[in-house]
Amino acid sequence: MLTLRLSQPGLLAALAAGFLAGCAQNAAIPASPFASAGGSAERTALPNATVPKCKGQKDTKQYASLTVTLSTEGGSFCIPEFGGFGGSVEYPSVDPSVKLTEKSSTTDYAKLPQLGSGTAIFYLQLAISGSTAFGTNLKAGGGLTAKQIVAGKTYTAFGEATIESITVKFTPCYAVATKGKYGGVIGGIGTLLKGQIVPAAATGFIEIYSGKQASSEC
Repeated sequence: MLTLRLSQPGLLAALAAGFLAGCAQNAAIPASPFASAGGSAERTALPNATVPKCKGQKDTKQYASLTVTLSTEGGSFCIPEFGGFGGSVEYPSVDPSVKLTEKSSTTDYAKLPQLGSGTAIFYLQLAISGSTAFGTNLKAGGGLTAKQIVAGKTYTAFGEATIESITVKFTPCYAVATKGKYGGVIGGIGTLLKGQIVPAAATGFIEIYSGKQASSEC
């Protein structure tokens, strides 16, 4: 598991491990539609349906992007669908409210450092607009999902963040995907966001690789 100091970008570090926290809570995408507020997607309960797009996401040939406002009361935000990958992330209350910008892609168009072996199956770039503190009232649920993710197969997450010119590499971890409505599901945030403090605006990215490429289980 990741261990964080308050001087490190807690949100980005938590997300990097959170997508592979399935062994902790085996979360699946909720069956009921999400509220449209805060950039969440409206989702159907049809089995094996195509992963829906987030409301308000912007699509290009290389990536899909979405900017959401994290509510002081907590909630969920959508992972912008790209190449069949999508899903949602549950988060606790924040103080103060901040904006989070995401970019999803299935290719390394941004020429990010390749942190794992082979080719990543999914990339998620993240940027948080400023300092904030997360509460401890977190609901279970959410996760990265796609038909390309195979239930029972092992995946590994790598991540890196930059805050105030300091680069922080996250300890990679692995987990086994579970079965969901839209294909395999890689984890949920669990309790990783609880009590985290982000001291300043931060950027980072997460890369998901097939196979076990880390010694620590998420």
